[in-house]
Amino acid sequence: MSLDPMYHLVKALELEPQNPEITHLQAKLLLDQGKEHSAVALIQSFLTKFGDNPDLHNLLALAYLRAGGIEQAEESINLALGHSPRSKAILYTAFLIKKAKGDRFSAYHFLERILRYDDQSFEIYWEMSQLIDHKAEAQKKINLLEICYTLNPKNLNIFKELMTCYCDWFEVNPQKSDLPPSTKTFLDHSNSPLFAKLSSGSQKRIMSILNYITQ
Repeated sequence: MSLDPMYHLVKALELEPQNPEITHLQAKLLLDQGKEHSAVALIQSFLTKFGDNPDLHNLLALAYLRAGGIEQAEESINLALGHSPRSKAILYTAFLIKKAKGDRFSAYHFLERILRYDDQSFEIYWEMSQLIDHKAEAQKKINLLEICYTLNPKNLNIFKELMTCYCDWFEVNPQKSDLPPSTKTFLDHSNSPLFAKLSSGSQKRIMSILNYITQ
């Protein structure tokens, strides 16, 4: 007997061609194998024969997105959203599509919608922070990164970007009267064990700003 999971999924689908779960598993495996066009064909065949299914429309949108068909992906995700507007998986795919189109505003909006149902998701806050221009909306980005750091305090990449954003902000706003309310938090972060893991250049930059704001 074959140990190939695709073999067993094909056989299962032959027995239950109307089963959306089996179709979803097979299409997902095709995507994992980099066979986006085969996944599209499989899902489209099911939807044509057996009608709408939000999870399959969502997976179809992902398949189109990976194949470079952004417009088709958007059509599919809109159908999925029409059936399941609160699905975190579907909302996240919508975010990916808007991000791929360069529509940061709409991408951010879909992440905000996810937070209505899961406000403790590090990944969502991180994605939101990456959509924010640290120069145009410095305080907003810092606030998001602070949440990320709270949820994942041992992540060096988060700590590094957070401290970089603080430094950028202080250098653009050198007047002490303009220091943000989170200045104390910045000072506290300088005592983090992660500080020692930063590059020497980053450490020197942070220490220079610390010396200035504590004078």
